[in-house]
Amino acid sequence: MRELPRYDGVLPKVLLVGQDYFILPELERAMGRLGIPCAKVDFRQEPAFLKKLFDTVARFGPDFILTVNHAGLDGEGQVLELLRKCGVPLASWFVDKHDMFLRQRVSPNALLAVFTWDPDGVKPIREQGVAVVEHLPLAADPETFNPASGPVTSEYRTAFVGSSWNRKISENISAGAFPASLLEQYQAVGAQYEQNPQVSPVGLLARRAASSLLELERLEPERQLQYVRLVQLEATRLRRLRCVEQLLPFEPAIVGDEFWKEALGRHGLPFTWFGRMHYERELPDFYRRVEINFNTTSLQSSNAVNQRVFDIPACGGFVLTDATTGLERLFEPDVEVATYAGVDDIRGQVQRWLEDAPGRNGIAAAAQKRILAQHTYEHRLLTLCGTMRSHF
Repeated sequence: MRELPRYDGVLPKVLLVGQDYFILPELERAMGRLGIPCAKVDFRQEPAFLKKLFDTVARFGPDFILTVNHAGLDGEGQVLELLRKCGVPLASWFVDKHDMFLRQRVSPNALLAVFTWDPDGVKPIREQGVAVVEHLPLAADPETFNPASGPVTSEYRTAFVGSSWNRKISENISAGAFPASLLEQYQAVGAQYEQNPQVSPVGLLARRAASSLLELERLEPERQLQYVRLVQLEATRLRRLRCVEQLLPFEPAIVGDEFWKEALGRHGLPFTWFGRMHYERELPDFYRRVEINFNTTSLQSSNAVNQRVFDIPACGGFVLTDATTGLERLFEPDVEVATYAGVDDIRGQVQRWLEDAPGRNGIAAAAQKRILAQHTYEHRLLTLCGTMRSHF
């Protein structure tokens, strides 16, 4: 039986703000395994949510509330102020860009700690007035992603699991209701950002079309952020497509939306398209049937390690991912993780690792050992609990 990490002291009572998001079931299961006393209130965009939240606070008496991506909080800080008056701290764990959710400065009296999966997010969140900010990466759920249900096989030489971002781009366009001049520019600016992610989307827009920049500056701040996000999503879509195209000589298996079927089909090379798979029921087995599971990181959070880097080795699979400083903080390169240096390096690295089964097996085993020892959701929760105990 797997040994659980230990917590020094009495486990806190946690009130979890639930929502339909990938990390929430993992957190609930991890709290159950650790024996953390937990109550849950599902987030809804309606006044009844706040009543239920504070009724549960009064009945359950949590040591703190845990939410993901600031769900349940308002932009004016009224909920935080009510929690301060009740003496209940709140922990908010960002697993997406914080600037889409944390848009106003935080009161210095707020009982708030923010955790972010992106190491580059710590400094700007502190600049928003949050006193307690820590980098808290994603992790694996070892009860779901584990090798117990079957051995690693070689049914597919390489595979990619992931969205094309097309749907998110469409949703962003609909929600933003941007002027026509800005919509005419986002694809071109996104293409420039994909090639030069060190330059801000706003700077690239200024170079390309000064009149469009003026249109952007006329928008309220929230919509300006939405437009920047749109450009970043388009850039990530383009980068992801360029990366996955490098797998075509190896007859890859692709798991994702229909865009992949259309875009990759234009090349006339064989590949297998599966559509979507259920995250918990199907992906663990699929990852074990692939010799090289390919991963690429989103450009808007290029140093944040995404979920696949933890899930794939946890269930015994091998992952090839892009080299980032964030990755090197968590895994030892070439010992616990295999990386590529850029788009032009992908084919060479895929070929290298296809020819080295012992090397793949060694890295996968070392990564799994590290994940079980340091990178499960139990570890993340206990780190978070320790921070909340230290500061509140």
